[in-house]
Order: sequence, then structure tokens, then C-alpha cells
Amino acid sequence: MKVGFLGLPGSGKSTLFNIVTGRGNEPSEMGRGDARLAVVKVPDERIPRIQEIYGSSAATQPEVTFADLPALHSGVDSRDESLSKIAGDADALALTLQCFGELDHRAEPLEPASDLEALMLAMTVTDLGIVERRIARIEDELKSARDKTSHERDLLQRVNEELGEGRLVRDMPLHDDERRMLRGFNLLTSKPLLVIFNVSEEDLRARTCTGACKLAEEAGMAWIPVSAGLEQELAELDEETKLEFLAEYDLEAPAHDRVIRACYDLLDVITFFTANQNEARAWTISSGVTAREAAGKVHSDMYDGFIRAEVIPFEKLNELGSVAACKEAGCVRLEGKEYLVQDGDILEVRFNR
Repeated sequence: MKVGFLGLPGSGKSTLFNIVTGRGNEPSEMGRGDARLAVVKVPDERIPRIQEIYGSSAATQPEVTFADLPALHSGVDSRDESLSKIAGDADALALTLQCFGELDHRAEPLEPASDLEALMLAMTVTDLGIVERRIARIEDELKSARDKTSHERDLLQRVNEELGEGRLVRDMPLHDDERRMLRGFNLLTSKPLLVIFNVSEEDLRARTCTGACKLAEEAGMAWIPVSAGLEQELAELDEETKLEFLAEYDLEAPAHDRVIRACYDLLDVITFFTANQNEARAWTISSGVTAREAAGKVHSDMYDGFIRAEVIPFEKLNELGSVAACKEAGCVRLEGKEYLVQDGDILEVRFNR
């Protein structure tokens, strides 16, 4: 899973990236076509418990890759492909907005709602450039592959028109096969969007909602408030004092955990586990994945030779304390290939080698 941080200059994008990824005050200099990457372990309290019960010698947590993308300037040219090239492979985008102070980085009045609109416009213009260039190429290809490319052209022309009207690809009424066709273009406005509001400590405490919050909600975007200043203070505290600070602001966890959880919710992903004496491991999959597909994530041989999966819900394993006790209580199930894996399932796959 990969999430790209995107924001205007001065939005606190790189500071928030450093906070979420544990990079501290690392400098954020980068070229126009570059991005800083960081692989972050996803905290999951179930892993140590599974490792304990199975006696696993090692434990592997799930991971998220975060990308600190170059600051996005207003006036994006549709011919500029740099943004789509570095952000195109992200599964979701986290849009960062400065929401404290009276002036922005240009010493102009701070308007978070306008900044959010500017980000959405820049993504739309970028996508328009991709679509228009592909339409132009299709016109040259129609003679040799008329049926296939004409269908693609018709779809792209519809998308082009709706983008021109300010509609995001993710909000367009498209069939599943049409979305699959568009997937290869990595259009920015087709991606799930999380808005991170970089707010003051006072606004975080008061849960103040700006016009940008309302705009995000109206556009169907998930959003989360983070105070970069508070998070930098928390990083210097011991665990006990940190928990006291979080409670004072009515926060269940620091930004690192909250942003990752928001990304999981945004992408509708869940975690299943495999465990033996060698390793207890967490795997991230999309919600609605079958047991056979989940087995294929572990190893392709498991997908090809899938027979059944032995399933233990984590809650039952945690409660009863051993696999043997789960079997005795009838909590271990044998499921077929069409079984939809649930969050917290521990799978042991039976397959033909």
C-alpha cells in the first residue's frame, strides 16, 4: 500500500510526512521529479499476542509506503507530466492543508478552502493532459485497431468532458470494466483522497472545523486534523507523559497511528495473519478478498493448489489462549476458496504442492 503526500508550498506537507514516518526534522529538499519514500511498520497489537501463542521466533508487521511528493504550485500546465509520473502509482493521496495562522507562505490571507480547490484543480488539469494526449494517439491508431481503440477513445472523451466540468474521475458514473480500462492511466482524480488539516493546538483541542472541512465533506473526502506542533512535542516525551497529553486533547493515538488507520479505512483494507513456529505475520488485503486470493498473496503455489483454509478468528484465539483450545471449543473452521476473509482471521492454507 502506497500513499502520496501532496500539498502547496508552506502547507506543512513535509513536516507531517516526517511526523507520520518518524523522520524527525530531516530536511525535505528534492528535485521537481523526485519524491522522498519511507516504509512504515503498521502498529498492530495482535501480532505480539499471536507470536506468543504460536511460539513464533519472528514477527512481521504489515507495512505502508509513504511518499513525500514535491510541493504543488498553482498554475499547473496540462503538458507537465512530472506529477503523474511520481504520484501515479500511489494507491491514495493525502492532501495537506495549512489551517493555522493568518497568512500563507505568500504572505497572503490564509484560505484553506481555496487551497483545497487549487489542489483539486491541479490534479484535474494533470489528468486532462493525460487523457487528451491519449485521445490524440488513438486517433492515429484507429486505422489498424478500430474496434478496441474506438471504444477506449469514446470512454476517454466522456472522461475528458467531465474533467473539463470539474468532476473527479472517482465520482463519475462508470462501469467496472471502464474503471479497469482507466486504471492503467493512473489518473490522480481517480484515487481515494484523504485531507490532512495541519491545525493549531487550540483548534485541535476545540475541534474547530473550517470551510475547508465542509468542502472536503461535500466532495466526499475523508479528513483528519493533525497539529504538527503538538506532534513534535509528543515525540520528545516518554510514553506515560505522551498518553496524558493525548488524553488532554481527546486523541486516541498520535498522528502516526491515526493517519495510518485513516488510510486503511480510506482504502477499505483489512489484515489477516499466518503463523507457525518460525514466524507470525500480518498481511494487508482489500476487504472482500476470498480465501484463495488471500492465499495467493502468501505464495502463488497456495493460490494454484488451494484446497481449503483453516480459519481461527483472532478474538477467539486471544480469549482461549491456544490453537488446541480453539479446536476443542469448535472455533476452528474449514473454509473453501470463496470464503471472504475477515479482519483478524488467522489462516492455515491447505494446498496441493
